[in-house]
Amino acid sequence: ENGYDETMLLQAVHPKDFEEEDHRLLQIARDSMARILFDEFDLLIVEEIGKNISGDGMDPNVTGRYIPEALDKMDHTPRLQKLVILDLTEETHGNANGLGMADLVTRRLFDKINYEYTYANAITSTELRGTRIPTIMDTDKQAIIVGLKTCNKVEPQDARVVRIKNTMELSTIQISTALLAQAQANPNIEVVGEPEVMQFDADEKLI
Repeated sequence: ENGYDETMLLQAVHPKDFEEEDHRLLQIARDSMARILFDEFDLLIVEEIGKNISGDGMDPNVTGRYIPEALDKMDHTPRLQKLVILDLTEETHGNANGLGMADLVTRRLFDKINYEYTYANAITSTELRGTRIPTIMDTDKQAIIVGLKTCNKVEPQDARVVRIKNTMELSTIQISTALLAQAQANPNIEVVGEPEVMQFDADEKLI
């Protein structure tokens, strides 16, 4: 499949060639995955995670955040300072596996966690880091502000910020003006809107 979950390639393989062809096809699959087209930025805002999005709640190939400690030392992209998760999908039924990859989460996400479902995943995989509880902030706005303020060597107004709905829907994303020049210079990115102030409702929920 391509980055839009569409069938891209069907390949018949003779049994004796299976292993060799599998290596080749795996590379094609990796190259065709949806991804964020910036190798490095400061803050990633993920609106929702869930088991219906990824087995890891959010795809580590998109976020660059991996569970095994050894992989944290690999040269993977994107490289980012802080990651904020705002909510769980309804379909995940409280399974918050993967929230441990974030730095900050909201109170509304925390209140939805079903620990029985969440911990079952971690225990089965033997990787407990994915269910650790990050710093909890009461609202979206607070979580984003703290994420910005704790990014090193950059002022909040100059931070390179990426906002995505989830790691499965990446055809349209939002970025801060600090990434605008890079976006305009990338032929694979179309800038479709003008800069605007981040909007929150009366409960400080990101609009």
